[in-house]
Amino acid sequence: MSLYQLHSNPESLYKYREAPRRVPSMAYELALRQYQKTGQRDPELERAIAQSPEWAYWYALNVIKGRWPEAESVIAQSPRCAYKYARYVIEGRWPEAESVIAQSPKWAFYYALQVIEDRWPEGEPAIATSPEWAYEYAMDIIGDRWPEAEPYIKQDPYWWSEYKEYFDIK
Repeated sequence: MSLYQLHSNPESLYKYREAPRRVPSMAYELALRQYQKTGQRDPELERAIAQSPEWAYWYALNVIKGRWPEAESVIAQSPRCAYKYARYVIEGRWPEAESVIAQSPKWAFYYALQVIEDRWPEGEPAIATSPEWAYEYAMDIIGDRWPEAEPYIKQDPYWWSEYKEYFDIK
C-alpha cells in the first residue's frame, strides 16, 4: 500500500507519474495490467519490482509464470517469499535459498512439509525452537515424538498439552 493508493486524487501528488518506476507494489500492478493487455513485459517496471521479495515473487508467479533468475537473489532474502517461490514457482527444492528458509520455524516447517515432503535436518534447529511448529513437525512430518524439541515445546503450556495428548505421554 502506498500514499498514492490512499489519496482521493493521486494524480495531484508530487511525482505521481514517476511513482510506478520506484514503488514495487505500484510497478507490479502496472506491469501486470500492461502484460494482461499486451502480452509484453516492461524492463523498467521489472527493475522496480525486483527490489521487493514479495512483489518479485508475485511477478514471477503471475507474469513470468516461471523462474525469474534476475530477481531470485532478492526473493531469497525473505523466508516466506523464498518458500512460496520454491513451492509455487519452482515447484520443488530451491537449494540456493534453503539457508534463509531454515532460519524461520514456520517457513522451514512448511518447506519440509510441502516442498521436501520429508524431514529436513537443516531446518530442524529453527523449527525445534518454536513450540507450535515443533509440535506440527513432530505430528505431520516425523509422525512420532521429537525428543530434541520437547524442551522447547514444554515452554508453552498449550502446545505441550497438545503434544502430550497426541503422543499419549503421561
